[in-house]
Amino acid sequence: MKKVYILFLVLWSSTLLTSCDLETNPTTSVEASQVFATTSDADKVLIGSWSYLMETFNSYANPGFGAMLRANDAMGSDVVLNTRYGFSSHYAFTALYGKGGTNSLSWVLAYKTINNANAVISNIGLAKGTESEKNRIAGQAYALRGFMYLHLASSYSFAIDKDPNALCAPIYTEPSTANTLGKPAATVSQVYNQAIDDLEIALKLIPENYQRNSKYKIDTSVTLGLLSRASLYARDWQRAKKYSDQLLILNNYLMSEVEYKSGFNDVSNGEWIWGHPQTNNQNNASYQFHFLDTTSEQSYYYSFNVDPYFRDLFNDGDYRKKMIYWATDPGKDPQKESFVWMRFSKFKFKAGDIADIVLMRTSEIYLINAEAKAQLQDPNALVVLNELKSARGAQEVQGLSGQILINAIWEERRKELFGEGFALIDIIRNQQAVVRKDFPQYPKINYSYTDNQGQLQSVSLTPQGHRVFVFPDQSPFKANSPYYLYRIPNSEELTNDNLYN
Repeated sequence: MKKVYILFLVLWSSTLLTSCDLETNPTTSVEASQVFATTSDADKVLIGSWSYLMETFNSYANPGFGAMLRANDAMGSDVVLNTRYGFSSHYAFTALYGKGGTNSLSWVLAYKTINNANAVISNIGLAKGTESEKNRIAGQAYALRGFMYLHLASSYSFAIDKDPNALCAPIYTEPSTANTLGKPAATVSQVYNQAIDDLEIALKLIPENYQRNSKYKIDTSVTLGLLSRASLYARDWQRAKKYSDQLLILNNYLMSEVEYKSGFNDVSNGEWIWGHPQTNNQNNASYQFHFLDTTSEQSYYYSFNVDPYFRDLFNDGDYRKKMIYWATDPGKDPQKESFVWMRFSKFKFKAGDIADIVLMRTSEIYLINAEAKAQLQDPNALVVLNELKSARGAQEVQGLSGQILINAIWEERRKELFGEGFALIDIIRNQQAVVRKDFPQYPKINYSYTDNQGQLQSVSLTPQGHRVFVFPDQSPFKANSPYYLYRIPNSEELTNDNLYN
C-alpha cells in the first residue's frame, strides 16, 4: 500500500462527548511506547478513533459514518427525497457508481478506523494497567474492527449467497505504514468471516461486568448485537439466533408510544443498545437531522420524506401510522406553498439543534431473532415478530410460515427501522430490487391547517411522491444491480498494485 490509510489518533482530552472538544492528532511519527504507555492512553486512541469515525465531515452531506446510514436509506424504496438538498445523487443512483463523495469517505473512514484498531490490538501489551483493562480495551478494538469489516462486506459486495467468492475488500490485521504493501481484495465470505471472528474475540475479552459510562462505548450487549447483525447478513442463521437470543435475555425492552414519539434523538432511551451522543461542543453528527427531521421548524432541509404508499403498510391500530401524514415545510405559509409531502415525525431535533444518533436498538434484535428462527423453521419466530408488533400497537399476524413469514419480517424491518440506515443493505442481502411507484399528482390534496389566529384553513396542494424510477442508464430497477454497491475508490485501484491479484 503506497499511501497511508492508517492514522493513530492520540487524544489529549478527557472523555468523549462530555465537556470538551476532542483534539486528535495524526501521530505516525510517535513511538508506540509513548502512545500506549498506559491503558488510559490506549483508551484515548480508541476514543479518538470513534470520534474520527462519527464526526469527520467530508461535506455537509457527509457527516461521518452516519453519511453511509443516510445514503443507504436514500437509495431504498421508502424515502422520497426532497432533492433540493443533500443525497439527491444517492437517490438517483449516481453517487456510489461515480466513486466519489460518500463512496470515498466510506473507504477512508473504514480503513483508518481499522488501522487504529490494529494499532491498539498490537500494542496494548505495552501499556501499564490491569489485565482486565487491557482485555476490555483490546476487545473493544476487535469489535470496532469487526464493525468496519461488516460495513465493507455488506456494502461493497452482493449477498454472500449470490457469489461467496466475489471480491470485496482487502483485510488488514496489523498496523500499516506508508511502506506497507497493499493487500489483495478478499472475498465477501472472507470479509464476513473476519468481522465475525473479530466480534467473537471481542465477546471473550470484554468483561461481562464492564459498566460503560456512555452508550457509544462497546460492551457485551453491543458486541452481541453486532454478532447478531453480522451473522444474519452472512446467512449464518444458527449464529444469528444464538447471539440474538443471548442479547434479548440481557435486554428485551421495547420503548413505549410516548418514547417512540419523542424524536429518536436521545441515547438515554432504554431501547437504544448503541448510540452516538452529542453535546453543544461535540455535535457534527447532529447535522444529519437536517435531513431526517422533516417536521420541526428548526430543521432546514426536510429531505427524508416518505413514499405515500409506505403509509399503507401500517394498519390503523399501529401508532406509527399516526406519525405519517401530509404536510408542507414546517413554518412556511401553506397559502404560499405549491407542494405537500408525506412526512414521518420519527426524527426530531432536541433543543439547541443537536440530536444523538441511534446505531442499534432492541427492536432490530427482535427482528434478527425472528428472521433467523423463520429461516430455521422455528415456530417461535412468529411469537417474536408479534411481540414487536404488539408493542407498536399493530395487529398481530397468525398462521404465517416459510417465505410468507420471512416476507412479513422483512416488511416489519422497513416499518420499524425506517431512517436508521438499513434499507439498501436489506435490498442487497435479500437480493431484492428497489421498488418505487409513481404517485399521482391529481387530484390535489386538501390540506388543512390552523393559521396564526387559530382558525382552521384549507388549501389544495400537489402531492409529492417518487421522482426517480430507473437507473442512470434508464434501465429498470432490478435485483443485484451494480448501482447498489459501494465502489473501491480510484485512489485505491491506482496505488494498490496487488488489489486484484
